[in-house]
Order: sequence, then structure tokens, then C-alpha cells
Amino acid sequence: MIGRILAGLVLSAVAGWAADVSCLTCHEKQQQDFSASAHAQAGLACVDCHGGDPKATDETAHAAGNFQRPDNKKAIAELCASCHSDVRKMNPFGLPTDQLDRYKTSKHGEQLFEHNDEKVAVCTDCHGVHDILKAKSPRAHVYPTNIPETCGRCHGNPQLMDQYKLPSDVVTQYLTSYHAHMVFQKGDLSAPTCVTCHGSHGATPPGTAQVGEVCGKCHSRQADLFMKSPHAEVAAAGAFSECVSCHGNHAIQKATVELFGKTCIECHANDPKQLALRDQIVGMIESAKGAYERAKLRVHDATVQGLATEDEQLLLQEANTQITQLEAMQHLLNQEELRPAATRAEDVVADILRDINHLETIELWKRHALVPIWIFLGLMAVVFWAKRRQLP
Repeated sequence: MIGRILAGLVLSAVAGWAADVSCLTCHEKQQQDFSASAHAQAGLACVDCHGGDPKATDETAHAAGNFQRPDNKKAIAELCASCHSDVRKMNPFGLPTDQLDRYKTSKHGEQLFEHNDEKVAVCTDCHGVHDILKAKSPRAHVYPTNIPETCGRCHGNPQLMDQYKLPSDVVTQYLTSYHAHMVFQKGDLSAPTCVTCHGSHGATPPGTAQVGEVCGKCHSRQADLFMKSPHAEVAAAGAFSECVSCHGNHAIQKATVELFGKTCIECHANDPKQLALRDQIVGMIESAKGAYERAKLRVHDATVQGLATEDEQLLLQEANTQITQLEAMQHLLNQEELRPAATRAEDVVADILRDINHLETIELWKRHALVPIWIFLGLMAVVFWAKRRQLP
């Protein structure tokens, strides 16, 4: 409630301030967008970006010598940078001041500043114009759940992408990926979006040699294991694209045993030795996962029966951790390295099943022990009933 009151006061103050600015005489629509923006909340006014005469109430406001209406994208970038490159202005907000320099290193910036290409994205294409919101706002164009739509406005446009010989289905592919599933279905805002892999202001698609480093920022364990595998040498020679060759890039699916089994055929269809190695590794992982699922079902059934399975549930988590590590370790392509982890997982499962059997046996004995007690109580009830009938 207090937050809403404060927000109302801020907006009221902004609206009051805005009413005194002559720009609003003509630019009412811009004022509606601007009043809720991050710039308005920071106390900026129209003249801070556009200059002009704030006292004029007609078009003569534009006649001031300092009036500027950026008429090209290079001017827009430089106008935004006039504040966003100023350390004194950005420090209070904790914002970086190197964004224009980073932008110039991006494919967008190179096209704009080196080739005067006005079709590329600049600050306002991604952040908005008058309606710029803080990046943490769910309504911001650059909020994680809005990033695919923001990037897709250009990268989903076939006519525009054809001019650069780029595919226009990358966002559509991304939306089918496990990364997108984590963002939109699971609500995991730390899961990758376009900018996680490509960068934001310094957006540059990773080259073949850098793909592993980009993926490794999140998947460090898998990256380390891959570097110990036979594939690492092939990838270093340029004959194999690390990560992408097996997992794809935009339409990345969840890593599964099925994916592992299928992708090997793309390179090793005529190599029985390598396919045999694949089958051995797949069999090892599937065996451990099958044992885990059986143990999970037994623990669930025992819990439903009312047995105390807290310790077994903890062991299940340990077994699941071992299997997760086992799935990552398939990147090694070495069954001897995988076998200890598979054995540990199956040993934990065996402990769980043994414990459940023990709990069920104890429960069965408890029930058997109750039989004579119930018989005794029944007999006593009959005796009391007979005695009661003999009473006058």
C-alpha cells in the first residue's frame, strides 16, 4: 500500500511538472509515454534531450539554437551517450558508462558507424523512445521475457534479414528450446535469452571457436568434461563445432540420453566401434535411471502407506545427483570414467530398496503382532458380555 501511495505521489509530481512544460501543448501522446518512464522518474524533462525554448507555447520552441531532433540513428546513439557515457550522471544510478563504446564493437554498431547503415538497431529500437523503463520492470522492452519479442522485431523480419543473408526464424526456433521453456514456463529469469549468448550493447554472434566459452559460462561442468574428451581435439582443428554440432544453437533441446543416442549417428553412422561405445554409455545411464525410477516409486508407495521414509527420500536426492553428474559425464565419451558414477548411483538405489524392504517387514510384523491382541480383546469383550447377562 505504501509503495502504491509513493508511486502515485511520484506520478502526480511528474504530471504536475509536465503540465508546466510548453512541449505538452502539442505533444500529449509523448507525455503519456514519458510520464511513467525511467527518465521521468529520474527528474528529466523534454528539454534535457531535445533542448528548445521551454517558455514558448507554439512551434517557436523549436527555433531555439539548442533544439535537436535526431534525424539519423548515429545521432540517436550519440544523444543517448551524452548522458550514459557521463560517469557523474550515471554513478547515482549504478549504470555503466561504456555502452556506446561496446555498441560500436557490435555488428549493429559496426554497420551504423562504419557503413552508415540506418536499418540496424540502435538504442531506441531496443529500449523504446519516450516509454523507456528500467530493465527490471516486467513491462520493459529489455526484460528477459520480452527480449525475444524485442529482438524478433528485426530478426523475425524476412525482408530485412534477407538483405544481410541472415535467417529470420531464429526467434521462432528459440521459442521451441529448453531455454525458452525455462524462461516462460518455469519462470526462471536467469535462463538464457538472446542477450545472454549474443550480448546486449556489444552484441556479436560467437564464432565457432568461442561457442564453447559462451555455453561454458552457464555449463562450466560440461565444458570442463568436454575438453577432456576426444571431441575437443577435433573441435580445436575446426572439423567439429563445440556444443552446437550436437545440441544445436537456437532450438536447443534438453540434454537427454535420447539426444545423445541420436546425434552420434550424424557423424558416426558408418563407424560401428563408436556406435558401440555410444550404446554402452547409453545403456549405463539408462540402467542407473531405471533403477532410480523404481526406487522413487517404492519410496512413494511406502510414504503413502504411512512409513517413515525421510532418510530414503534424502538418499533419493543423492541418487538423483549421481545420475545428473552421470549425464554430464557422457561428454567425456569414456565408459571407464562413467562406470564409478553409475555404480555409486546404483549402490545408493540398492540401499534405498533394502531400507524400504526393512521398513515394510517391520510394518508387517507389527500388524501380525496385533492379531493376538485383537483376539484377546475380542475374547475379553465376549466374557464381559456374558458376565453382564448373568447380573440381575
